[in-house]
Amino acid sequence: MDDYTLVVGMDKKHLEQLSYTWPTWKKHKPSLLNVPMVVFCDRHQVQEADVRKVVDHPGLSVVAWPLDSFAHRCDYRLCGDTKWDSAQRYKMLAGFVHVPPTSVMTRYWLKVDTDTVATGHDDWIDCSWFDDCPAIVAQPWGFTKPPDQMLRLDEWVKDWEFDLPMLSNRPPLDLHPKPDGSRIRHHRIISWCGFFHTRFTAKAAYWAAKTGPPGSLPVPSQDGYLWYCAERLGFGIVRASMKKRGWEHWSTMANIKAHAREALK
Repeated sequence: MDDYTLVVGMDKKHLEQLSYTWPTWKKHKPSLLNVPMVVFCDRHQVQEADVRKVVDHPGLSVVAWPLDSFAHRCDYRLCGDTKWDSAQRYKMLAGFVHVPPTSVMTRYWLKVDTDTVATGHDDWIDCSWFDDCPAIVAQPWGFTKPPDQMLRLDEWVKDWEFDLPMLSNRPPLDLHPKPDGSRIRHHRIISWCGFFHTRFTAKAAYWAAKTGPPGSLPVPSQDGYLWYCAERLGFGIVRASMKKRGWEHWSTMANIKAHAREALK
């Protein structure tokens, strides 16, 4: 299955991470060099020349984010100061919804986070994942944080029911967290390595644009939002272990560096 585009989000932090992980992608997953690649970069932190010093992909396109059409109208500041409310995190995750519909020409796009190390062999894609044209193929995950995120999306659809007929005509998910719980447990996906249907993403981007400020999302989570839309609509979602397919996700620079060095031996 080669009808996909590799999409990566980049700010200063992620550029440093990719400088260590990109060589592992080339070594262990060289087929990535045969498909288009789109890097959207924070226009205030990273320039195209910075990206091209790290990424030597023959089909690379670099997009400034937020997009030129609404960059001057974006405001990603939220009310809190936790990890989940971080303006920078929100801005970069929103790019994974709004950039692919304008920059991806293939049926699917593949999100691989910059803190993900490639190992193993290159025969990692199971073509049967795509037999029924799912909206999402990604690593399984078992909870959502913050715990009220899915209820907030239910409320978003309710508030905009006449503008979101596809969603409002389907039952809400009604995923209620336990009182005082820090997360809600349910079967979903996490997107450090995952495929998303481009036309489905375009629909989700349209709904977000119709109901909120430019470049925003109803909640500050790309995979939470896309999973919610696909699940509520009854679209196909394939939960496939990317860990078993030669991808390792690490959360600290020390681990990224150590495991990238090991993968390059």
